[in-house]
Amino acid sequence: MNSIGETIRSTRKKQKLTLKRVAEAASVSLSFLSEIERDKANPSISVLKRIANALNVNFTDLFGEEKRSIVVRKNERKPLVHSEGSRITWYALSQGSSNKMGPIWGVLEEGAAYGDVSVGHSDGEEFLFVHSGRLEFVLGNERYTLEEGDSIYYDARTPHSYKNIWDGETLLLAVSTPPTF
Repeated sequence: MNSIGETIRSTRKKQKLTLKRVAEAASVSLSFLSEIERDKANPSISVLKRIANALNVNFTDLFGEEKRSIVVRKNERKPLVHSEGSRITWYALSQGSSNKMGPIWGVLEEGAAYGDVSVGHSDGEEFLFVHSGRLEFVLGNERYTLEEGDSIYYDARTPHSYKNIWDGETLLLAVSTPPTF
């Protein structure tokens, strides 16, 4: 199986796109994209999402999953990304890149945060369910505290961010359409 960097490079080359064009479309520097393609850099989830959008592929395509199964066993979940310093690990709850929705399981360490309140993503909708713990969620100009059993459903283009404000791990179920993970 190819690494994420190899997959990005081969996808870019198949589409006859230059490093410069993809870097500009993904809002990353040319040198950073080059390092990612050579597996010399560990990009964040948001950077990988922007690269996937620039390549016009689903986020899951970057992980090279070819087989598709309707069942994903708990012990077979593969971590999607655990960027150094992010303190968030996401696990795919489905397989295949042709899915219409993308369910993932998130484990946020104490104090872990995600997102930039000044940036949304591509078209689509997202749903987040707090399985356990407590989350501070910022959506546009609104701030919400979500606790165990709470959920939020929103337009993915609306700038959003969240942070684990629980003394311990917060566990999340997230679903996006179209899949961005």
